[in-house]
Amino acid sequence: MDVHESDEPLIAGYDSVVCDLDGVVYRGADAVPDAAESLQGLVARGVRVVYATNNASRVPAEVAEQIAGVGAPATPSDVVSSAQAGAARLAEVLDPGASVLALGGDGVDAALRDAGLLPVSPGASDRELEGVSAVLQGYGRQLRVRDFETAARLLTTGLVWVASNDDATLPLPWGQSPGNGAYIDLLATAVQRRPDVVGKPHPPLYRLALERLGTDPARTLAVGDRLGTDIVGAQAAGLDSAWVLTGVDRPTDLVAGSASPTYVLSSLADLLRPYAVPTPDADGWRCGGARVSPGADGLRIEQDGAAAIEVVRAGLAALRVLRDEGGTAEQLRRGAEMLERVLDDAGPTPLR
Repeated sequence: MDVHESDEPLIAGYDSVVCDLDGVVYRGADAVPDAAESLQGLVARGVRVVYATNNASRVPAEVAEQIAGVGAPATPSDVVSSAQAGAARLAEVLDPGASVLALGGDGVDAALRDAGLLPVSPGASDRELEGVSAVLQGYGRQLRVRDFETAARLLTTGLVWVASNDDATLPLPWGQSPGNGAYIDLLATAVQRRPDVVGKPHPPLYRLALERLGTDPARTLAVGDRLGTDIVGAQAAGLDSAWVLTGVDRPTDLVAGSASPTYVLSSLADLLRPYAVPTPDADGWRCGGARVSPGADGLRIEQDGAAAIEVVRAGLAALRVLRDEGGTAEQLRRGAEMLERVLDDAGPTPLR
């Protein structure tokens, strides 16, 4: 879809939304402000919403319960997980009822059963393990060293190996813990090969979400807060994307990477509002009432009563041009930090 000015809300250009969860709908146990009401508004307009998560450890019913608990509309069928994407990939290459080593939490086990495959625990008997045809690896906090030894022993025979996601870290209340990607690296070191990964930023999870939605990719919008997974994954799947600033990544992360979201939103509420598009203006960019141009020490910002998100959109457009024209990393960093201060002055600071 072409980005253009319209009096219609942004979501009017789409029939469905693939929505990320942590940092977009909730932050841990807490709701993101305006998220539940915005999702209710989307559903009231007839927009289909599914929630795509890289978290393979939980079953969809448990995830849906958390979503509904913060006031957003959700049923188990609205949740699409990387474990489900992994099980779907295996169901394409294995016979129905084939045994698969379920290296992960309850979500991995349930996804395999729903796909018509037989999950086998790493703690199963040698006889059961001999019949295993593939390995599905997802995060599971109960996994032990012995479980990875079992997986390594099976994988050395050349079995099909699919991983739910390769996120290197997992955010916890106290900081970052090793994620599924770290445990993939552990096994890959032992068996000297790597798995087929299906979760974001790889396309299969988004493709499964599209299958669940039954809508045209051109009329489907992917929404997320993480540039390297949600936005890059949407690009890989050929979907328009909306980057929301309620989660982990901020303008400094955008200018330091290669992700290119179609839209930049202050929150999910912006989906239900007309979208002010940044446009070039002399040596700068305008968005709504804001004007931003690159300067020697960062950016020259003329806010003139404009909303903070309009400043950010104009500023990011200016920084992208500066990056493409060979601006230094220091110039880009300073400019992005100025945009972050605008955001911080406008309201609560997103979690990092």
